[in-house]
Amino acid sequence: MKVRLDHRMLCLVSAVIASLASAPFGRAQSSAPAGAGQATPTPTLAAGAPLLGGQFLNPMNLPGDFAVMLQQKFGGRMTSAANASVSLAGTITDANGSRAAQITVQAPGVFRYQETGNGRTLTFNGSQFGTANGQGGTGDQRVQESLLGDFPDMLLFQLAGAGARKLGSGFRTDNGKTPNYTGPFWTVYTFSPSARPGLTQGQPLQQQLMIAIDQATGLLAEVRSVTNQQVVQTQFKNWFQQGGQWFPGLIVRLENGQQVLSFQAQQGGGGVGAQNPASSFQP
Repeated sequence: MKVRLDHRMLCLVSAVIASLASAPFGRAQSSAPAGAGQATPTPTLAAGAPLLGGQFLNPMNLPGDFAVMLQQKFGGRMTSAANASVSLAGTITDANGSRAAQITVQAPGVFRYQETGNGRTLTFNGSQFGTANGQGGTGDQRVQESLLGDFPDMLLFQLAGAGARKLGSGFRTDNGKTPNYTGPFWTVYTFSPSARPGLTQGQPLQQQLMIAIDQATGLLAEVRSVTNQQVVQTQFKNWFQQGGQWFPGLIVRLENGQQVLSFQAQQGGGGVGAQNPASSFQP
């Protein structure tokens, strides 16, 4: 059965997520059909600790579709010290124009975003965000959410060992308006992160999310949140392969359907390497 994923469905799912946010997901709380809810205990994390119960990603700690993505699409990156860092260079475009920029995500769930020329830098060191020459306010939060928190590898670190629920497969994206619709079709999960000292609920890394996987490619298609009637979508498009691993070629952020930010990766801009020193994730 194919299911439409429209605005009413988004609001309904958002309400369900909010009602479950105060408790870890588990079969006892689930009203989904048998096998539809997939959850693992939510770990208690101290400030500065990894975003999961270990230094590197382990497929055994991920929901099935994401474990397959890690192993078959990402080549097992972030699973050891030898492949613990991912960088993507490209061009960011927003209301202030276009600039060269680079995204770096590293185990155990830290990241750095830096623009070339103006020195703008946004970081997360495992317990707090940092900034240098930032725009402040909404401008910085958009980058923290869509280019860092929602970045595929960072998303896996949030999901590992935490509570995620599979809503099902066969979701369609056209609001039911396309005759003879042929795709894309999505597998959709909901995710409510565990509370983390130093971070605020509803802000980056503490948001209740809907996560969509393209069934044809097995790759991340979109991350959505609904807050105060605002639908925020981070879309991942034009995936390209390099060194046997897949990277998003285009990341787009929409707010209530309007594009406010994009990151265009350079062809061959993805790179995987060993761990960088902790000082790399300070502004």
